[in-house]
Amino acid sequence: MFTVVFTILFSSGIIPSFLDSPAVSVGRLEDENRFVEICSGVAISPSHVVTLFAFTNSTDVFIIDRGSRIYPDSVVSFRDMGLSMLIFNDDVFHSYEQPRNTSPANGAALMIIADHPTGLSVVRTFPMEQLSDGALLLASPPESELMGSPVFDAYDRLSGIVTGSFDPGDGRGELMALLPCNLWYFWAETLLADAGMHTPVFGITAMPSTSGLSPVQGILLLDVEVNSPADNCGLEEGDIIMEINGERVYHPEALKVMILNSSDDLNLLVQRDSETTDVLIPSQ
Repeated sequence: MFTVVFTILFSSGIIPSFLDSPAVSVGRLEDENRFVEICSGVAISPSHVVTLFAFTNSTDVFIIDRGSRIYPDSVVSFRDMGLSMLIFNDDVFHSYEQPRNTSPANGAALMIIADHPTGLSVVRTFPMEQLSDGALLLASPPESELMGSPVFDAYDRLSGIVTGSFDPGDGRGELMALLPCNLWYFWAETLLADAGMHTPVFGITAMPSTSGLSPVQGILLLDVEVNSPADNCGLEEGDIIMEINGERVYHPEALKVMILNSSDDLNLLVQRDSETTDVLIPSQ
């Protein structure tokens, strides 16, 4: 019976790449040194996992792999998105899926895959509408075991992470919410780059400020490297760059291109706390 069931699942596409799923199980210690599973996550490299910040703001978080605990060497959180990245110095994962600048369309077939110490949970669903913060409302009731789970499209590509639930107030009740990759891929890519590929010359870690948690949209600075050109210009962590030379900007790539290609000074209009300020980037 076991073989028949799995043959049907494979042939029907219900569980894509079942044995090689990048979904992981995230646990934490409780009283009497017991460990419990708290959510799922997704491996985005051999040594990086993205999961929910709400469950990883503790130093005892770890990955549960075949009953063993694997502790990350560091944890980097992006509170505005409610996400954290677990970073391991050694390669841990054979299967992983890097996020892309994509967001599934309403009605697109999606698959939620949650990893647990006892097996996988798989749920078919589809996005119904986009919420004001950029998240997508899924046509599925919330299940605690699916929190933090990666979501894949019909081509087995990572579409996002289940981050919570939302009641649209129209009688449908609570439904799960998906944070699509296009809202957090640049944050993840930048952290991966800092972990070994390269360090940004200008000295910032940034992503589009489109989470809906701030009415201001632009380029959100997650980190400014000390003594970098960005730091010397007066930019600070938490700044939102709204305009460059009078033009509205929304993506970090726009700033990168202008810094590399401009032979003139760049004038930035920056939202800092509740006020705006001007920052000058001298010509390179």
